Amino acid sequence: MIFQMKDKKIIKKLSASDKIISISNFTSCIWQVHPFMEGNTRTTAVFIIKYLKDLSYNINYSLFKDNSKYFRNALVRSNYSNDKLNIKEDNSYLISFYENLLLVKNNNLKLEKLSVGGN
Repeated sequence: MIFQMKDKKIIKKLSASDKIISISNFTSCIWQVHPFMEGNTRTTAVFIIKYLKDLSYNINYSLFKDNSKYFRNALVRSNYSNDKLNIKEDNSYLISFYENLLLVKNNNLKLEKLSVGGN
């Protein structure tokens, strides 16, 4: 669905759930390819905020500020896998974040939930 992110007409036709999944996947990919050792999360957040505003979303900046560690760790979990430990990439944490941001849900964004093996 990442290819759809550049076409606003396609995005508008997606269900709310599919929009959240697409935005989460898109964010994960942006974070993964960012070329710097430091600042990946901040740069990704700024880019995504601008992108979502361009899609006419009203953004609650405080969600990014108040949950910056959760957002960063959700990005890590969306890209981390370990075959030996049977750990797979998990986008569900980013989805929860974006559901809160864009659908005004009240998912619990506790850092403890992000621990590998501690779910």
